[in-house]
Amino acid sequence: MSKGRVMVAMSGGVDSSVAALMLTRAGYECIGMTAILFGDASAAGPCCGTEGANSAECVCNKLGIEFRHIDLSELFEEQVIGRFLGEYDAGRTPNPCSDCNRFIKFDTFFRYADEWGCDYVATGHYARIIEDGSARLLGTGIDNNKDQSYFLACIPPERLKRVLFPLGGIDKPEVRRLAREALLPTAHRTESQDVCFMHNGAGIDELMSWHMGKAPEPGEVVDEAGNVLSTHKGYQRYTVGQRRGMRLGGGTEGLVVHRVEPETNRVVVAMKDAHPLDYVSMRDFVDMAPGRWQLGQDIQVRMRYRQPLFRARVLEHEGQLRVYPLERQYGAALGQWCVGYSGDVVLFGGIIDGVEYET
Repeated sequence: MSKGRVMVAMSGGVDSSVAALMLTRAGYECIGMTAILFGDASAAGPCCGTEGANSAECVCNKLGIEFRHIDLSELFEEQVIGRFLGEYDAGRTPNPCSDCNRFIKFDTFFRYADEWGCDYVATGHYARIIEDGSARLLGTGIDNNKDQSYFLACIPPERLKRVLFPLGGIDKPEVRRLAREALLPTAHRTESQDVCFMHNGAGIDELMSWHMGKAPEPGEVVDEAGNVLSTHKGYQRYTVGQRRGMRLGGGTEGLVVHRVEPETNRVVVAMKDAHPLDYVSMRDFVDMAPGRWQLGQDIQVRMRYRQPLFRARVLEHEGQLRVYPLERQYGAALGQWCVGYSGDVVLFGGIIDGVEYET
């Protein structure tokens, strides 16, 4: 007897392939689904385009499950690529993987799942669903090197009632082993380390030209006193804390990006430890564990992917939620997600909308 009907989101990579394998073996009725996210096949990377769909279909044929694909290229262009470029143009550092999760995978996918009579939506994310009484909470994957809970702290918590993360309890080597033993066509497929719509050498310049009809313009790199130290090829290329690509020359060791100024087309640099962080404020706040944490509580936080967790507290000030580090931190990028944890449970997520430094 089937445990339920599942729409398995498949990119054409090994992770989502093994997710489908595990669920099929566990007794679920699976439908493999690939979202075509690029209208122009030449713009697609190895996933989420026709190449990815073909790979996913081969896996589904191997597993003996149904395969379908849907064209979401216009929605992806608007909600993910458009937001990505708009944020960079405004001097912020967006997270397109989080936007894809909240606007595509854990929103639009569910509408198709309902239409197809599916009880669950499954993905190949390295994260877990943690049962706490009647609640289903978002938890970290056991593979610390692959944990993707940071990118999932943006989805409506009620969605978790119908989400399956088969890979959350295993690590990447185990995923590869399962794929090899099952002779899946994607078993040896390499992973992409780039944003899915930035591949084959395409960068922010090309994307802005293609999608916005303009390109980043050269400007000045200055210190906090306004002294010109170098030039840049577009402030959109830089984010807080960055040193690489600054071309500052000798005698400038320790200088990193402190802020970018779209209005002046300047990149301002300062010593890495010159400005201890006082707090960050958040927008688009998502309470991932309602009733299981409170303001003022000592929690763990990260403000970018792979950043080591640090102790912090969340306080409210005039209707604004602020995160105050309890350990010395330097720099935070507007547009990144600030995510709170208690052990392996995700408590909240919010986009960094303001940064204040100690005076």
